[in-house]
Amino acid sequence: MKTLILALLFVAVMTGCSAAYAPKSVKSDVPKVILTHKFQLPDATLHLSELIDAEASYHTEKELQELLNRQLKGLLKNKKLLTEDKRANTLLITVEYERRFVGDKTPIPSSALAYPSYAYTVTVMDKDKVLTAATQKKKRFKGGLAMSKQVVNKLLHDKRNENTFISALARDIVKTIQALQQK
Repeated sequence: MKTLILALLFVAVMTGCSAAYAPKSVKSDVPKVILTHKFQLPDATLHLSELIDAEASYHTEKELQELLNRQLKGLLKNKKLLTEDKRANTLLITVEYERRFVGDKTPIPSSALAYPSYAYTVTVMDKDKVLTAATQKKKRFKGGLAMSKQVVNKLLHDKRNENTFISALARDIVKTIQALQQK
């Protein structure tokens, strides 16, 4: 008798659970945007902020912007997404880059680099018309184990260390551009 009750209870639970949720298909009223296969890329804009004035000399805002633009154009060219054709869609890229230092939110900050935070917007334009855009809000660079040890031990004091951060930012932006293209 116990076995029969348990079997009926099991069947009732399984039937109830399997019918509990039926996903509905969502139809979008937004028409699909067709983008060109390649893009024009005027220079990206980068705004630098930092919580403290470091004693060490790091890249200026202009140098970081030039480095980012070189990286972006190189990556897009390698992926065959860059063109000079005036009929192609234009990418407008704006980056907010926050240079961080170890202990910069404490009373005893250091001039050693910590992982930066960044946010960016990629807008795809057709002449003066916005076709689509993607925004990445407050993201923090995450390095590997070796770099994390360097950050903890306050060993990142050279402006060349920022090249790694900008390269990762450029790769992230290119991934976003490719995702926009596939929408």
